[in-house]
Formats: sequence, C-alpha cells, structure tokens
Amino acid sequence: MPPEPTVLVVDDEPHARESVLAALATRPDVRVVGSAPDGLAALAAIEELQPDLLFLDVQMPGLDGFAVLEHLAPERRPTVVFATAFEQYALRAFAAHAIDYLLKPFDRGRILAALDRALTWRAAASQPAQLAGVLADLGRQRPRDRFAVKHAGRMRLVPASELHWIEAAGNYVHLHTAQDSFLLRETVTNLAGQLSPGHFLRVHRSAIVALGEVLASERLPSGDYELHLRSGARVPMSRSHRADFLARWTAPRS
Repeated sequence: MPPEPTVLVVDDEPHARESVLAALATRPDVRVVGSAPDGLAALAAIEELQPDLLFLDVQMPGLDGFAVLEHLAPERRPTVVFATAFEQYALRAFAAHAIDYLLKPFDRGRILAALDRALTWRAAASQPAQLAGVLADLGRQRPRDRFAVKHAGRMRLVPASELHWIEAAGNYVHLHTAQDSFLLRETVTNLAGQLSPGHFLRVHRSAIVALGEVLASERLPSGDYELHLRSGARVPMSRSHRADFLARWTAPRS
C-alpha cells in the first residue's frame, strides 16, 4: 500500500494556518509534515520535506505565494491549493486556467473539499499545465522584483533593485550585487522574460545587465562588445544585442 501523501501548510495568519492544520488532522489519508509562516520559510521547508501537497497563502509579506512557486523548478512543485482573502487579478488567472482555490475566511468543509480536489489532481497528474499557465499570466502582469536565495546557510531576499548584472552558470545564475554574488537555480532565458524591461536587458546569451549600472561600452577586437559597470565588472555584449542596448541605454553624464 503506497504511503499517504504529505502536506505542508503555508500561511502568515496564525488563525488561518491553524484552521487548515486542524481540518487536515481529521484525515487519516494524508500526513501533515509541517507548516510555515512566510514565503522564505516555505522554500526552506519544501526543500527539506519535499511535500506532495501544498496549502499556500497567496498574500504574504516579503515573498508571496506566487513568488514561492516561481522559485521552484516545475518538476519540484507540489500539487497546490491556494488560499486568498481577496486578490482580483489572481482570481481571474485561477478561473482562466481551471485552478481551484480557498477564499478566506474558510471553514472545515471547504478545506476538506479542496483537499479532495488536490488529491484528485495529484492522482491524475493534471495540475502542472494549469499551474504553469497561472504563473505565466501573472508574470506578464508583474515583473519579478525579488529573489529568494540560500546564502551562508539561510534563506534571504535579494531585491531586483540591488542587482548589477546576472551571469549564466549552467542551470543556475549568479546574481551580482555591489557587495555579493548569489547562486540561484534559474536560467538567464527565463529571467530575461520576468524582469522589468525598463531596467534590465539581456545583452549576451549568458548575461543580463541593469541598464542604470552601465557606464560605457567598448568594442573588442573580435567585433563583440564589453560593458563597463559602476561596480568595476566587465560584462560581455554580443553584436546582435548592440542595437537594442543603444536604443534603451542612456549614457551617464560626466
């Protein structure tokens, strides 16, 4: 007999979190492995516990529910039941992609009905495409403005406004700020479509720059270019990206 699915509950409101935990405790067909009060704690718990199901609050300070999922590779995302007090743009995305959700305040019957739907989705492996559609729609509406990274043994948030440039490293990227470099499991191609186009530009297959950090561009003997940043970093720029760069970059006044 297969083991019962494991569940993680994430909500920044203690009463809502306890309501979900109490309802789930009545079900012997699932096993609650933990709870988390915010998005950063959720990412750490997902990495450690690898739950099958996730009850996930949409609206949380620091890192909201959607940002939590954006930081997980698609193959690592649990089956998700969303919970929200009221977030109209999110509700439209849920409806468009046939994703169910709990609208706060919720009672035990609604929680358990959502659990049954989640178990059905998991058994049929039917949620990933809908979930990807929701995240894609929301990503077009709001640029990614922060990143959750593991640094010095703990999770922390790095605001996009602090980034100078982003460097590809296989299936990872290095997020370079003025003082530090952070490793994130993500690709340059994915990030290029998620960042604010008014502030960031992909200039090479392996690099994205914050336009406001660029001091100058230099032509190299190879015919490609190199960008000089305020931090002293030098970032490669391919010829194919030069026209777009020149159209959007404003040289700083001397």
